[in-house]
Parts: sequence; C-alpha cells; structure tokens
Amino acid sequence: MVLSFIDLKNFRLHSNTRLEFSKNINYIVGGNGQGKTSLLEAIYYLCTTKNLN
Repeated sequence: MVLSFIDLKNFRLHSNTRLEFSKNINYIVGGNGQGKTSLLEAIYYLCTTKNLN
C-alpha cells in the first residue's frame, strides 16, 4: 500500500489538515504538541480501524 495523501478534519489538533506524501522517504518533524503523533495515530487507525490504546 502506498499512501499518497491524508486529509484530517477535526481529528485531535488537526481541524483541517492535508498532507501529501512523496513516493520515496517522508519525514515527520515538528515541535512538541504540533500533532505528529496524532498524524501517526490517524494512519494507524485507517490501516487497522483500531485505536492505539
């Protein structure tokens, strides 16, 4: 599976976020509390339909 983009609407800190991914390597960087973990949880939820907890 290749993830080309993700749209997050009203998911934790992301009120309206669209991220587009490259076909190669993608880095997720940012300061504390900027939503990096929320992004990974959203991708995990989409792949498994389960929460991380």
